[in-house]
Amino acid sequence: MAGVYSKERKRKLEDENRAFQAEWEGDFFFTKGKKEGTALCLICRETVHGNKRYNLNRHYTSIHSQFEEKFPKKFKIREEKLQSLKKSFACERSTLFNAMNKNELTTKASYQVTEILAQKMKPFSDAEIVKECVVTVCKTLFSHLPNSKQILDEISKLQLSDSTGMRRSQDLAANIALNITDELQQSKYFSLALDSSTDITSISQLLLFVKYVSKDCVVKENFLGMIPMTGQTRGVDYLNTIVSFFNERSIDLKKVFSVCTDGCPSMLGRNIGFVQLLKKHLENDNLLSFHCIIHQESLAVKFGENFSCVMKQVVKIVNFIRSNELNRRTFQEFLKELISQYGDVLYHTEVRWLSKGKVLERFFSIRHEITLFLATKEKEYPDVYDFSWWLKVAFLTDTMCIMNETLTRLQGHYNNIVTKMISIVFSQEQKLNMYIEELSNSDYSSFPSVKTLFHENPDESQDVSDLIKLLTDLKNEMSLRFSDFRKYQEPFRLVENPWSITTANIAHLSVFGYEARDLKNELIDLQHDTELKSVFEEKKKNKAHYEFWKAVEKDKFINLIDCAQKILCVFASTYVCESTFSKLKFIKNKYRSRLTKILVRTPGLIGSDTLVELKCPFSAANLTPEDGIRQRKITFWKTNKSKDIFEINTNFRVNYT
Repeated sequence: MAGVYSKERKRKLEDENRAFQAEWEGDFFFTKGKKEGTALCLICRETVHGNKRYNLNRHYTSIHSQFEEKFPKKFKIREEKLQSLKKSFACERSTLFNAMNKNELTTKASYQVTEILAQKMKPFSDAEIVKECVVTVCKTLFSHLPNSKQILDEISKLQLSDSTGMRRSQDLAANIALNITDELQQSKYFSLALDSSTDITSISQLLLFVKYVSKDCVVKENFLGMIPMTGQTRGVDYLNTIVSFFNERSIDLKKVFSVCTDGCPSMLGRNIGFVQLLKKHLENDNLLSFHCIIHQESLAVKFGENFSCVMKQVVKIVNFIRSNELNRRTFQEFLKELISQYGDVLYHTEVRWLSKGKVLERFFSIRHEITLFLATKEKEYPDVYDFSWWLKVAFLTDTMCIMNETLTRLQGHYNNIVTKMISIVFSQEQKLNMYIEELSNSDYSSFPSVKTLFHENPDESQDVSDLIKLLTDLKNEMSLRFSDFRKYQEPFRLVENPWSITTANIAHLSVFGYEARDLKNELIDLQHDTELKSVFEEKKKNKAHYEFWKAVEKDKFINLIDCAQKILCVFASTYVCESTFSKLKFIKNKYRSRLTKILVRTPGLIGSDTLVELKCPFSAANLTPEDGIRQRKITFWKTNKSKDIFEINTNFRVNYT
């Protein structure tokens, strides 16, 4: 109908699907373009859109009209010119592709250097030093080669500035985070390990680690994120932060079936702790929560009043020696003269798990030298002349060495299976009974320091009632702890040996959301399958019995396999968090304390009190003194918890990236 507006979509060139015709090469000196539906002129390298004869003919006749006179059709000279132009174009394209390949290799090398620096926890400004070293080495090693200049030119093209390294690391981190997020979105369940600690900028950093089963039935453990807690650190604050973190990444938090934390009240509080609030938020009372088994082991080593005063006195003597520089130097020279086993004493650090045992071991080993040194200083410590006091020191030394051995076995990424860690702790608990029995029978084979002390002083009384009491208290303390792991000690053996558990034990795994009846039936079927048992024995010989569950039929033992995989995904400790905090402390030090953008005040340069924003990470490479300026001074002060301002009292030139 005339005058009516039509809403039909206009036809586009790409919808016509026109193909390039071979004869157009000879007629108009065109070849097929890079993009679909385009043609490239071999004469002027101009691209014509739309594979139509009319378009190509118009370009040829209007722009290259004289070309037809020089190279008329149906003559050999025209064919030779066409082949020459095609060969020239192919050469240009090959050169371009080679340049692109070289650029890709240069970029790849830049990423590789950035990855190495990140793994070694070095600032990205060190990349320029790496480049300088490589250039110097190449000048020396390859100077005799004919292409040495070409090698140096390629190295000089490497982009290794600190800002480039920052972008490269962000790309790598974003790619890793994206892969982990995709896997978590596709996984059926996962467990969390979380802990928080305050960094050098007084900001509490919350670390999240996740363990899950991938598509190919491989248990993976990955770092999920570090979240700054700028405000309070209550249980509700942790909950809101984590819920927001998972929502931003579209990860279903309801897939969490197990949480492992440290023992602080904000995490494990009975009413308003994070774990209890998380259960209410997820409406899941069966959510498994574990107090880090290493923290519990460390907390279990408590001393009574008789022995705590001994430890305080040891720390007091150590501090007297080390806190005064003159005393320490004199003591070190004193030990050299006596050809002592050690060259110094160690400071005690309460937060370090192994510190107490190491301090006591060193202190007892050089007890004679310490006594002589204190006598020369005329420092009155009457306890060092008391045999009963040294007996307690010797006993504490042996006891803490035993506990340190257990703590060391619990650490590391090779002992991250919950069943292994439970076995280590409970075997130590049984050993305490043996130690009590040995002391009762005056057998000091497990206490070498006590045995040495009695051997040096045979006339002294061997009353060890106090020592037995301490071991008894330690055993009772360990019996009260680990209740969360003790409940699942037997059911968790399913992943180690499914033929060693009973149907009564497997019923406890119904907490994972499966019917106890189905678990019992599948366990009985599995235990009577001789073929699977032979597969398990073979895997066990190769110490790969945890991979046994890959070979089990999924359709037949679906509930049992899920239970085994969930057990393998359980975090028994927050060791991964603690080790990460150690790395974070190394990275964020007083010289490199910011990982976000920084404002720099540059008076007298760009204007009065101008604030210039520098990209992270901040390093001295961002600021260079002007010519003639020999000294520079930077004053720091904190305005709030989110920004730091640096006032530069001398003139600086700011390098923008």
